[in-house]
Amino acid sequence: MGTDAALPPTVPADDIGLEARRLTEAALTARLDLRLMGGLGVWLTSPSVRRPPYARQYQDLDFAASSSHRLRVAAFFESMGYRPERMFNALHGARRLNFLHPERRWSIDVIFDELRMSHRIDLRGRLGGPGPTLDLADLLLTKLQIWEINEKDVGDAVCLLADHELAIGGARSRSPEAIDLRRITALSSADWGLCHTVLRNLGKVAELARSAPPAGAPFEPAAQATTTLSAIDEAPKTVGWRARARVGERVRWYETPEEVRRDAVQKAAEIGADAGPDA
Repeated sequence: MGTDAALPPTVPADDIGLEARRLTEAALTARLDLRLMGGLGVWLTSPSVRRPPYARQYQDLDFAASSSHRLRVAAFFESMGYRPERMFNALHGARRLNFLHPERRWSIDVIFDELRMSHRIDLRGRLGGPGPTLDLADLLLTKLQIWEINEKDVGDAVCLLADHELAIGGARSRSPEAIDLRRITALSSADWGLCHTVLRNLGKVAELARSAPPAGAPFEPAAQATTTLSAIDEAPKTVGWRARARVGERVRWYETPEEVRRDAVQKAAEIGADAGPDA
């Protein structure tokens, strides 16, 4: 690790955790609207995920960025020693960019403006905060919005809730170290499908937290999950939410990975057609 610390800024570190720190620090210095998310976003913000039973290996780095910084983001990762996946980026660059470690040790995936998995999380205007990662409420939502959630993602949510205070209004809501429940309740109260998935997953989070509580954490994650669930339940819902709730599970309320991929390919084809043959 000492060798990595002395590397020039254009050479990726050997350890993916050190590399996450190197890249996020450089992005903040460059004033890029580029923030770490995914498992390493949780790793960087939540010490509980670095210890058993939640510690694990990481295979890639995931970032969210503002589309207004797309060209700067591409230049940034190349300047940091990464190779662009040119074919992928040509097809999907309006929404995503991929980069490879020069020795193919891991990859970097960058999404622009929104997370689109089981549900859509609009990130516009939320990528210029003071921290190296997504806002903690958004980081938690990226886990809770997954319909086919696995134990790894449930564990990440457990660790976020174990290590960070929940805040509703006031100065604490503006702290980068707090999870602002207003953000979670606002999105969940406007989108029944997202709400349905988040509530289901909070139950899974509470269950895992009770069976495998993170040692030495400052907060009790099962209780925090229950508090979050109650805040969502009690928040006033929009007309659209109530109308969709009447339909319920009779109509599927989440997107599948195949649908997301198909729409991305279609969007890329539309962009290519609009650009014309000389683009």
